Amino acid sequence: MLESKKEFIGAKNILEELQGEIAEHDINKQQLCQRNSELAAILTLIPDTYFRLDAEGNILDYKPGQSEYTERLAEIIPGKPLLEYLPPHIRGNFHQAIAQVIQTKLPVNFTYNFALSHRICTCEARLLSLQSQEIIVLIREVKQAIETEFLHGNINFQTILQNDNNIIYIFTNEGRFSYVSPNWTKILGHDLSEVIGQSFVPFIHPDDVPHCVEYLSKIVNTGENQEDVEYRVKHKDGSWRWHTSNATTIKDANGKVLYCLGIGHDITARKLTEEALAERVKLANFRAEVDSFLAQSSSLQEMMQGCTEAIVKHLNAAFARIWTLNKEENILELQVSSGMYTHINGPHRFVPVGKFKIGLIAEEGKPHLTNSVQTDPRVGNKEWAKQEGMVAFAGYPLIVEGETLGVIAMFSRQTLSDSTFESLAIVAHEIAIGIKRKQTEEALRLSEAKFKEVAKTAQEKAQQLEATLLELQQTQVQLIHTEKMSSLGQLVAGIAHEINNPVNFIYGNINHAREYVSDLLELVELYQQHYCPPVPEIHEHIYEIDLDFLSQDLPKLLDSINLGAERIRQIVLSLRNFSRIDEDGMKSVDIHEGIDSTLLLLQNRLKPKTGYSDIKIIKQYGNLPKIACHAGQINQVFMNLLANAIDALEEGLDNIQQSTVNHPQVLTQPQILIHTELTADQQARIRIVDNGPGMTEEVRTHLFDPFFTTKPIGKGTGMGLSISYQIIVNKHQGKLECISTPGKGAEFIITIPSG
Repeated sequence: MLESKKEFIGAKNILEELQGEIAEHDINKQQLCQRNSELAAILTLIPDTYFRLDAEGNILDYKPGQSEYTERLAEIIPGKPLLEYLPPHIRGNFHQAIAQVIQTKLPVNFTYNFALSHRICTCEARLLSLQSQEIIVLIREVKQAIETEFLHGNINFQTILQNDNNIIYIFTNEGRFSYVSPNWTKILGHDLSEVIGQSFVPFIHPDDVPHCVEYLSKIVNTGENQEDVEYRVKHKDGSWRWHTSNATTIKDANGKVLYCLGIGHDITARKLTEEALAERVKLANFRAEVDSFLAQSSSLQEMMQGCTEAIVKHLNAAFARIWTLNKEENILELQVSSGMYTHINGPHRFVPVGKFKIGLIAEEGKPHLTNSVQTDPRVGNKEWAKQEGMVAFAGYPLIVEGETLGVIAMFSRQTLSDSTFESLAIVAHEIAIGIKRKQTEEALRLSEAKFKEVAKTAQEKAQQLEATLLELQQTQVQLIHTEKMSSLGQLVAGIAHEINNPVNFIYGNINHAREYVSDLLELVELYQQHYCPPVPEIHEHIYEIDLDFLSQDLPKLLDSINLGAERIRQIVLSLRNFSRIDEDGMKSVDIHEGIDSTLLLLQNRLKPKTGYSDIKIIKQYGNLPKIACHAGQINQVFMNLLANAIDALEEGLDNIQQSTVNHPQVLTQPQILIHTELTADQQARIRIVDNGPGMTEEVRTHLFDPFFTTKPIGKGTGMGLSISYQIIVNKHQGKLECISTPGKGAEFIITIPSG
């Protein structure tokens, strides 16, 4: 009993499997019938002889063609090899072609000739492989009356049979569908009854109808195949599907067009992919251009202008704008505008935060996006939007680390995709960062400029203070020096005055003394003549005082006293002339007299010393008028320059002596040349030239700097030439120059106005 039950269950399972297989077989049978119907429809359009073979070359199906040659074939019996029905001389070609198609799955074409009773017939054979290891053979006469380009164009017969995305259709001459393949319903949703007999125009997108009509007209008028045409076909659900078609005309023996045969292929997926790729490329180019402006713009204004222009260029925006936030007034200020509006001084120049759509974006810190501008409640002027055809709006707050910097917004006449909105959101954030960076850089530049200005002012003040301090030091030293010179001058003048009185007393009484002595000597001589012999005491005293020698030497003694007094008198006059304390302000003086007085005071330093020869003074005085100057100060300059020249010569003599200790030689004759002249522009020029060791260029450039000296400590203050420079340049508006080369002495040139 149990086994019977098991057998029953097994039989039931087998029956269910058989029923399933039968159902599947019925479905396959229906699909096969549909495919056979489609194939039969195609075969009716083909004038060629048609064979369907198995892998061994046996005939499965057969349709005779319209060729004279194929009509002479014997009656075809399915199941027999095709080669049995072919002439012997072409069987080898067919056998090789069948084997090649089975092996490579690629089409094979070849031509051959066949002799008819009245002519030679040229035929073309085309073999195509099917997925079921079957072969289709098409044989046609090359010069038949009705010729179709169906197999020579872009329509692949094998693809037609095997691709469910292909829709086969036939148009009448009026452009109405006389046949469409059943998969129209699967692809486009319409029942066949809704299509057959209808014009193709209502199914085509209005924008694509003109070039579809143009395509069919060219085929009908030229009889030549055209490149595939792309167009949009309306699905029953109202959506649009992209198709591409290739069509050809079928004509009768007289060339009259009977109908148009075509195949449409659904390329919606490909077009969507292309559109998505194109949009990605467009958005990538948009991002790249924005990044370029963010990185390379030299100013904030240039950066923002470039970003809005990129939005207009790459996203087909009608116009794009950027506002920045004025925090103090809580107002958005329009900075740049690109596209149909480029001005910024319109009614939207200033937008209060919280007002209108732009102000609300800033207040809420959220973007506002719409593809329905004309119904959007935030769009105030809908009449303007309708008039200009505005469709989409996108506005984003520019926020960095919680800080609102402004708003970027755009209007478009086209719908914006989600990817475009996403790209705009990313770009808005990048622009916000760029604005923050530029504002920070600008603030840093202003701060740096302000700092530099402050630093410059501080530096200028420091330089002024330093110059003032230096001038104060110079003035102080000069005052001290002047005070010393004044004190020295007063001392010299006082000494000169005190010396001058007794010297004048001595000098004035010498002549009287000489007269008295002369009278006394005459008297003694008279006594000797008339009172002789003298008493012994007088004779002894005459012997003791050597009266004869005294009589001869006393006048000479008086002459010496006179000469000494005269010398003292000249020195006193030179001291008084050099000090000039009795003269205030500018006076017209004899420059040569001042030079001579200075030389007289320096006379002791000009005399020869042990191991040194004397310093020779060469005077080349020109014809100078009296010069208006501060005589005492000018004499001080002469003293400084001549004293320095003597120092340089003594230094040179020391160097020569040290270098010739073991090699005695005649020392070079030291000399100082003093040359004066009146220049063509009526200026007095005094040149003081020595033949000492000279100086380097570095020393020469610092020669007149305060406190600069090349002398050992204790032998120079470094103020002599600096004070001399100030006396000549500042006090007398003249020039003091130095020309010197190492080993060739030094030349100081004083130039002062003569008037």
